[in-house]
This record gives sequence, C-alpha cells and structure tokens, in this order.
Amino acid sequence: MSGLHLTLFGLDAFTRGLHQAPEVTRQELLATMTQGTLLVEREAKERMPKHTGMTAASISSDAFSTPVGVIGTVGSSQPSATFVELGTKPHMPPVAALEPWVKAVLGVREPKEIKSVAFLVARKIARKGTKAQRPFGEAIAATESQVLRLFEDCAGRVAGHLAGGGQ
Repeated sequence: MSGLHLTLFGLDAFTRGLHQAPEVTRQELLATMTQGTLLVEREAKERMPKHTGMTAASISSDAFSTPVGVIGTVGSSQPSATFVELGTKPHMPPVAALEPWVKAVLGVREPKEIKSVAFLVARKIARKGTKAQRPFGEAIAATESQVLRLFEDCAGRVAGHLAGGGQ
C-alpha cells in the first residue's frame, strides 16, 4: 500500500540513546510509534468509503519493538481495502458480491432491479476497472507533519534523559 518515510532532526539522539540508554530509548520510541500509528489509523478510517462500514471497521494499527528497531503498521484485514486503495484493472467481479453495495450505496430496493443494476456495475468494472481512492495514502499525507513532530519530541525526551534530565 503506502509508506511513510520521515527525515528527522534528532536522529543522533536516538543513536546515542540506543547505545547509552537502550531500554528508555526503546520505550520512548514504542510509545511514540503507537501514537503515530493511531493517528494514521484514525485518518484512514475517516477516509475509507463506508458502504457497509466493514472495511473501515477492519482498519487497525500496531506498534512493536524488535531487535532491529521499532515498527509501526496500519492496515486492514479486509481484502477489499487493497482494492479501494489501489483500484483494480478491468475484470468481471461476481454479480452477487455487488448486490449489497447496490442496495447500500445506490439505494435500490427491488430484488430484480438489484440483480440487474449489480450486473451493469459488474459489466462497467469489466470494461474499466475501479479507480484508486487512496484512503491510506491520504491518511499518511494528512498526518505526516504530526507524526514527524511526535518523533522530534521523542528525540528531545531521549536527549534530555541522556543529559541527566531523566531517571
């Protein structure tokens, strides 16, 4: 999907912290990564189209510490999230799979009409595919400066600890 790569002031504080106070530095980084991933998660949920709400509800985040660093992820367990994010090439989707969408989004109520409209939507997807909507990419772009600020503040806390301001 999308990735967030930051250029960060204070990187030297993290490097020194990982050598001089590794536990404190990892705790600070993990707490900061958790905050950052929660920000991106919230934005991605808000930006995900909510036809049934299942895909938006499936978005979650996690942050964890490994021997090589602290890692944060934001993603969805629903395969449809990938299709919404990246769009699709032309293909013929199963008509039955589109019927709930036709009811929820287009407001069609008559059973025969639902099947007919779902077929027409499937045929259009077969010709043109679907457009990328980029809720994750937009969420990352919208939160990038906030996440950067979180990590810069984290670097300041680590530097303060190394200077004797923390226990």
